[in-house]
Amino acid sequence: MGQQMPRRNPLRETNNEFFKTEEACRIGDQVLAYQRCTGGWPKNIDMARKMSGEELAQVLKDKSRHDDSTTDNNATSIQMTYLARLYQQTNDVRYRDAFRLGIEYLLSGQYENGGWPQFWPETRGYQTHITFNDNAMVNTLEILQNVMDAKPPYDGNLTDKAMRQQLSKAFDKGIECILATQIIVDGQRTIWCQQHDRETLKPAPARAFELPSYCPPETASIIRLLMSLPKPNANVKQAIHGAMKWFDTYKLTGLRYERTGQTREERNVRLVEDPQAGPIWARYYDLEYCEPFVCDRDGVPRRRLEEIGIERRTGYSWYNSRPAELFSMYDTWADKYDPKHKVNINLKTKGANENGLIQMYRRPTVHRTDFDVVVKTGESIQAAISKAPETPTEPFKILISKGTYNQKVIIDRPNIVLVGEDRDSTIIVLAETAKTRAITEYRGRPVGNGVIVLQEGADDCVISGLTVYNNYGTTIENTTTHQMSIFGRATRTIVINSNVWADGNDALSLWAPGSNGMYYHADLNLRCPGVDFLCPRGWCYATRCHFYGDSRAMIWHDGRGEKSKKLVVTNSFFDAKSPTLLGRYHHDSQFFILHCKLSDKVLDSNISYAYSDKVLDPCPWGQRTYYYDCSREGGHSGWLNNNLQEAENAPEFHGITARWTFNGKWDPEQRVRDLWYVLAY
Repeated sequence: MGQQMPRRNPLRETNNEFFKTEEACRIGDQVLAYQRCTGGWPKNIDMARKMSGEELAQVLKDKSRHDDSTTDNNATSIQMTYLARLYQQTNDVRYRDAFRLGIEYLLSGQYENGGWPQFWPETRGYQTHITFNDNAMVNTLEILQNVMDAKPPYDGNLTDKAMRQQLSKAFDKGIECILATQIIVDGQRTIWCQQHDRETLKPAPARAFELPSYCPPETASIIRLLMSLPKPNANVKQAIHGAMKWFDTYKLTGLRYERTGQTREERNVRLVEDPQAGPIWARYYDLEYCEPFVCDRDGVPRRRLEEIGIERRTGYSWYNSRPAELFSMYDTWADKYDPKHKVNINLKTKGANENGLIQMYRRPTVHRTDFDVVVKTGESIQAAISKAPETPTEPFKILISKGTYNQKVIIDRPNIVLVGEDRDSTIIVLAETAKTRAITEYRGRPVGNGVIVLQEGADDCVISGLTVYNNYGTTIENTTTHQMSIFGRATRTIVINSNVWADGNDALSLWAPGSNGMYYHADLNLRCPGVDFLCPRGWCYATRCHFYGDSRAMIWHDGRGEKSKKLVVTNSFFDAKSPTLLGRYHHDSQFFILHCKLSDKVLDSNISYAYSDKVLDPCPWGQRTYYYDCSREGGHSGWLNNNLQEAENAPEFHGITARWTFNGKWDPEQRVRDLWYVLAY
């Protein structure tokens, strides 16, 4: 039932003759069926599509829902307008009564301060915020304005005088809320965020990639509404002047937002230099520097489009020119209503990126004073770890300066945060196999094979900003036997922003006892000529990683013991020196591969059981390999087709997040955000 709206939506029809047809009434009756008992409607449903009897029965059953009525994505307003037009041509009071019920729904959701949430009466999480996103509140105010002014198709006896008076009061309160939420800096009015806290009225977050910020697109709609007011007061005038000045100050010039690729596999977006391009604005500007940023589903702001995964990069509008449409409107408006305070603005002057006002691609910086220990070249990383408490209650943060460290690093306690100064020039390198370990025991406990080894109990460790390389196969002996780069028996392990290289098998091996570990990876370069070089045991989520193999399967998973264990890889690229399998398994396993691209060096073959001559594990749950929005250069034989619907509970692609991977028991991305002041990259 949750189908996307078609390109040509009949609910947007304006031709009066259409509303005299049987088809218009058929659609209208379905719109009535979808109206909830609240008076509102749900979103993202094609309500014009003919339904079967079973579908209609389910829709009628859902009328009692209180949790999906919304004004988001034009829901409720578009249905109300359709019913208004239909009533005007048919005089069928069912459509009028449903419209009036919609009005009452809109009035019921308004906060005392004049704002509206995104959903009501039942809300959750960020839905309670005052919502300008997708023009939700502006659409509501516009329909109230048109109805109270009795503009067609809202004229006649569609409403009565008492209802229009109610709407007038609600409209005025809504305008007051807009003025109260405008962001003011040093006494100057600027623009708005997509959503504002209903109590404090300050900018508020919504989805993980929607952070508190300056938001030009939503502001453009707000200013258009304010400029439509027939009698703007002094506060409205100041709000418009302030926003237009901000638009002019922070426009971006000499840049073009370009979508590339003709097919799903080739699609991309980028910012390119173009001296002839008109001004554009970012979707988000940060609240500290007033500089553009983008964001992935991990909630960490980035400066460049290529630093976020392809799914969010291409699935969201990060730059646009909407404010430009207001410049000529503003000239006319200001000349009429407030020429004395008119702001001098010009679309042809240089933008903030070209006149030096902002740094377009500011890199995050860290301060050495934020670390507990700083390791310099020639010093012992192990000694720094030993300075941490045995059971630190707070993260113990270690910065490793640029340089090469020929050391084995053993992490034997929890809550260690190991950060390299630069991932490409902070290098920990060691040549080691299981048989050639120089250190087999540390503080009375056996030590595994690896450059960095996390002992059992070294939980909640974070590793970032390093090159970790086990180079045994190229410096000691030409072999691809087990040569772990990072080996671990801890849980809740985070490895991000690093090069993890090995000359042999199982480069990144996180093997908590009982296959009960939880692991998170982001922005890794994984390179290995061996097999299974990402091989977690338990639950693992990896995003924005680059895999480079050579002839043998790249990923592997051990999910024994619990059906929910899984390896999730999103927004990543798989490549190889020679024809190479994507992955394999020989224990119970489960793979989710989403928004990934495979080069033609990755064999046209599904992840499958590793052996044909023996069975190490009967794998009673069978082959569980699921894909969404993946592509392979040169095409594939069908195994990469979308099949999430075959997975247990048929998850939607946008629901497959880190928290989902770990069944809500761990939120590694929140930990990354909490530590961003030292992890920044």
